[in-house]
Amino acid sequence: MQEFLDPKTQLLVAIGAATAAKCQHCFATLYGAAEKVGASDHEVRAAVAIATKVTVKSHDFMAAFIKEATRGAVPAHVGGDGATGCGCG
Repeated sequence: MQEFLDPKTQLLVAIGAATAAKCQHCFATLYGAAEKVGASDHEVRAAVAIATKVTVKSHDFMAAFIKEATRGAVPAHVGGDGATGCGCG
């Protein structure tokens, strides 16, 4: 299979995905490999910042969708422990 992204770029994308997925284990494992592929802490911080912006924006879009889909009957931001019952909360 042809590689289109170099190993450092692949790792930074994976770090961003781990950040967005809120997977601490994946992030820690990937961060541990960052130096081996030549990724600096500055580059890792940039990947984390991008993932964080995407995550926040997707949350905003979902809140707007919920408001529209339920005609405002279901609040998109619910307090409490964050348990959703679907395994992603």
